Amino acid sequence: MPTTPRPHGQVTPALDDVNDRIRHLMGQPASPSRAEEYRRLLDLWAELTQDDVEPAA
Repeated sequence: MPTTPRPHGQVTPALDDVNDRIRHLMGQPASPSRAEEYRRLLDLWAELTQDDVEPAA
């Protein structure tokens, strides 16, 4: 996970990894464990992207 803010619009390797894991997971059969892993990955995705949001005007 990044420890310093990144310039707006750049994707970190960690974020690429999370996106790839989400895509792979969506190809798996639906199950309670898949749903839990999807929720965990979305939480991680949100954490990785929170510094990439521009303030509203």
